[in-house]
Amino acid sequence: MVELTGDDLTFFSKFESVTGVMPTDFVASGNVLTFLVDSNRLGKAIGKKGANIEKLGKIFRKKVVITGDSEDLEAFVRGFFSNIGIQDIEIRDIMGEKAVMMIIDEKDRGIAIGRGGERIKAAKNFLKKKFNATVHLRTRRTAI
Repeated sequence: MVELTGDDLTFFSKFESVTGVMPTDFVASGNVLTFLVDSNRLGKAIGKKGANIEKLGKIFRKKVVITGDSEDLEAFVRGFFSNIGIQDIEIRDIMGEKAVMMIIDEKDRGIAIGRGGERIKAAKNFLKKKFNATVHLRTRRTAI
């Protein structure tokens, strides 16, 4: 179960009032708010042409990212990094904690990490909360 503070409830409430979708969780990382919503409701949460993301960005005065939630670890990781060409995902169990090894193209490394590491920090936070897992990136050079 997720513990919520007053600020968290404010974020959830404003998100739902704008999108009509209740998020399952969110992470504030630097200047970015990342919300998880049920995958079936992702389109409604984003809005036509990203209209809801723009509205939320103005309300929170931060960049807003909305991603689909999943109970399956691999599906969650693939959904979170959906705009990256993931070549392979290995899930290992190390001393009771899962380790997700993502192998990606070298050209996608910057996108996976995000500006100031915000995207990878959000991914690590969600994975720790939901699955007691960590994520590690490995790059592979591709022939030109």
